[in-house]
Amino acid sequence: MSFFARKIIVVKAAVCLGLLLILTNAFAQGTNALKPWPADPATGIPAPWKAQYHPDIPAHTQFKLLKQGNQTVLQAEADSAYGTLVYAFSKSMELKTLAWQWQILTQPSNANLQTKAGDDAGAKVCAFVQIDEARLGLGTRLALAAARTLSGERLPAATLCYVWGLPGEKVGQLFDNPYTDRVKNIVIRDAASAAELISETRDLQADARKAFGNELPEGPVMFTGFALGADSDNTKSKAKALFGSVQAQP
Repeated sequence: MSFFARKIIVVKAAVCLGLLLILTNAFAQGTNALKPWPADPATGIPAPWKAQYHPDIPAHTQFKLLKQGNQTVLQAEADSAYGTLVYAFSKSMELKTLAWQWQILTQPSNANLQTKAGDDAGAKVCAFVQIDEARLGLGTRLALAAARTLSGERLPAATLCYVWGLPGEKVGQLFDNPYTDRVKNIVIRDAASAAELISETRDLQADARKAFGNELPEGPVMFTGFALGADSDNTKSKAKALFGSVQAQP
């Protein structure tokens, strides 16, 4: 084989390898339905991530990006405050898994997610589940419509939140939010403290069916968005958490 023939083969192989790497990288990036935190925290929280608050709670949870080692993380800090950072999809999506990192730095004093007085979370990760709203009772539908009008937001009809448990609560325990059965909490950690970011991976399809099975339409479960948060308005205390990488995959 001539020198020029060998050179052509090497060039073609390099081009093919380069294309393969580009396609592989594009595919890896495309598998995450959520926009990741930027490498430079100074660029700010990227759209469509958006902070949302309750109209009747004046103090707001503060969200900002920080550098922790080589990683950008989101800090959520609440001082007798409430707020969530929401990622709303333009259209519903079928998703199979949710993976993220989190760490509670400050747990609200006397928090108890099963009571109204203690309904504060040092950290929570929530998925908005698309349900068949026609299966809801008339009273629930009217209350939901009123809440959407009051907030000016297209509030989800079904929300599943992953939370840290209290002593005595078991991992896997599922219970209603004390204010509304439109929000379900599922305990996935049995202690509200951590020395470093902890990684989680959840089967969204299985968890959504466990929480809202009788309200789901036929076919795969669809999701309309996600939210991250920390709040301390009910306990009039403080909460602080970090969130690392958050990935939702089809």
